[in-house]
Amino acid sequence: MDCWTVLQLADDADERTIKRTYARLIKSCRPDEDAEGFQRLREAYEQALSSSRWQAEHQQEEEEERQADVVEQSHGHFNDLAELMDVSTLRPAPLDAREPDPAHALLQGVDPQNLDERWAQAQQLGCGDAFQAGLLRHCFEAPGERSAIVHWAMQHLEWLTPWQRVSMLPWQHQALVSQLLQEYHHHLQTLLEQKAEREFITALTQYNSQPWLRIFDLQQQWQQSILRLLHDTQWSVPLFERVCQAFGWDDQQGIHPEPAWLWRELVSRCEQESFYTNLQEKAQDTRRMSVDAQAARLLLTPMSAKEQLRLIKGFSEAHWNACQQLGETLTWRYPQLLERLPEADAFFWRKFMARPIYIQAFIRLWAIFALGTGLNLIHDESAKLDASAAVIMLALSIVPAAISFRLTQMWVATSWSLIVQDLWLSQRLIPKRLNPNGYWLVLRHGVPQLCMLLACGAILGVLGMVTYGGMVLINLLHTRRIGQMSAKASQYPWVNGLHWAFWSPQQAVFLIGMVAAILAAQYYLPAVPWTHLNLPLR
Repeated sequence: MDCWTVLQLADDADERTIKRTYARLIKSCRPDEDAEGFQRLREAYEQALSSSRWQAEHQQEEEEERQADVVEQSHGHFNDLAELMDVSTLRPAPLDAREPDPAHALLQGVDPQNLDERWAQAQQLGCGDAFQAGLLRHCFEAPGERSAIVHWAMQHLEWLTPWQRVSMLPWQHQALVSQLLQEYHHHLQTLLEQKAEREFITALTQYNSQPWLRIFDLQQQWQQSILRLLHDTQWSVPLFERVCQAFGWDDQQGIHPEPAWLWRELVSRCEQESFYTNLQEKAQDTRRMSVDAQAARLLLTPMSAKEQLRLIKGFSEAHWNACQQLGETLTWRYPQLLERLPEADAFFWRKFMARPIYIQAFIRLWAIFALGTGLNLIHDESAKLDASAAVIMLALSIVPAAISFRLTQMWVATSWSLIVQDLWLSQRLIPKRLNPNGYWLVLRHGVPQLCMLLACGAILGVLGMVTYGGMVLINLLHTRRIGQMSAKASQYPWVNGLHWAFWSPQQAVFLIGMVAAILAAQYYLPAVPWTHLNLPLR
């Protein structure tokens, strides 16, 4: 697709029309949204602008030649009139035949294959400068041959250097430079995509040795092109170091190309690649048994749950600290590396740790038993207890809470030996939406929760089971801000207090509603066994 098709213009459009069309099209083709489309539009704009300027210059030259012919014809008519008036001689003046231009003849049918021969002939005939000027015009008249001609001219005629003999207009010089840089960029990008890093360094060295790229302005433009290429492709740390050596870049001395932000990203990326390469060496070397090497092996090596469990059975506190430090480094300093890990979560290993049961669990257990006992005391009219006796009964609820707390601790220790089976069941039974990080386990958490559900049913019947089940479901489904405090909710301190205590406000509202429903059922529907004890107090 040529430049005029991309810009939707006729091939005779002037420079002003091209610029206005480009300004209109670029609004719908932003570089951050469609980089490839923007690059295609930019190349078409530059090519069309170059062609339009050349046509304008060519038309101007033709106009000057026509004016010169008119002046020459006028002088000829004047001379003829003078000769007619001169009667001193009757012999007509001989007509001088116009000599053919040898450079023009050599340019007829010129192509990249016969350039050596035609240039040798032009030197023999003494029309080298005219031949170069015509060759430059031919580059823009035949865009398909421009690349090969420019490469030949750079090698034999020192084009694009201060020593060139041909006179180039600024736009011609820029057009040739842009095309060469695009060709080099595309070639090097292809080598990087093919993982041919040795060939990349060889080609880069050859390009750097060309005289025209040693000019300061062109060297800066060339380095910026390489900087963008490295930013958009994948490469290894040794290749980046070789490129820095080729250009003399040194971050410690502050020698680097612009823009600086792009250079900083490449340096950070190089540090990241070095860090990951070091981790891979530790993980793959099975002879290294240090805590950091085993932590790297656990996070970087694809393994089944059984293999992971076999690896961590001998882990000590130092091993877990190394895993924690490595997980934090990957998460906060090199988050891009998480995509290369077998597990998307850098802290997946926590599921193998025996999680302790904290004192908060005991407080919640006592609250459940105390609430159930209190509601049953209100319901049981035969238990004529005064206030002090009721307080004692509520205090005695600490006994079943302590027993349940201890049983839970024992079950956590026992379930750890079934962790592989537990993980397998959890992945298949618990939806990913409810358990994105794999924290909840069927055996470890499901069995204690089921026991508590049955205990609530024994104390408060069906409504007791609904109350406990609803509280657990709200905790699973409404996890936003639980365990955190927000400055936006300062006008509602009780909301922050609930979140700080790992409670959802919805849980508080639900619990109040269910207590009211239980009391109403006990008072208005005493015959319906929704809240009755299996063994009522006597």
